[in-house]
Amino acid sequence: MHRFFASTKNTRPVLPGSLRYIRSDVPLQVTEEEKQWLAGHNITTVVDLRTERERAAKPCPLEQDGRFRCLHLPVTGGDALPESPAWVAQSYINMADDRMEGILKTITEAESNVLFFCTAGKDRTGVVEALLQRRAGCSEEYILQDYLLSGQNLAADLERYARSNPGVDLAVITPQRETMERFLRAVTL
Repeated sequence: MHRFFASTKNTRPVLPGSLRYIRSDVPLQVTEEEKQWLAGHNITTVVDLRTERERAAKPCPLEQDGRFRCLHLPVTGGDALPESPAWVAQSYINMADDRMEGILKTITEAESNVLFFCTAGKDRTGVVEALLQRRAGCSEEYILQDYLLSGQNLAADLERYARSNPGVDLAVITPQRETMERFLRAVTL
């Protein structure tokens, strides 16, 4: 499989055997070769799920390239860190609002293949991905295993972040199976 960006750790196709939707952590360094690969595979719609503040702090270089149609569709409450592991699922449920419905509609109706991302590509991106997978008929087990893959891909970074920020609980920032199970039971989008 193609390693979409050398600089990301959590980039992968959403659906098996398809490049229709690609999920990622924010691609901050994109080479010309990577841009050509994306354009050559018609992955030209780019959806940034981050807030304006996050985008200003770490801009995505694809925004400066005319080959890509970049859309800024921030997820409701997506940049807030839940207080405890028990609140993570509720934060996901809160994301599933009218704005989320608009994000899903934009992605599914895009004329090209779509790259979408937030900062780490695990919470906001994970919610969007799970909903896209469910709409495509993927099994709950497939959705759960794919969600947990983000925890594996980002484990070292998440551990480092928790060590550097003593008030952050590693269990809050690491994807947990129960979190996505609860989200999938509660949300019908």
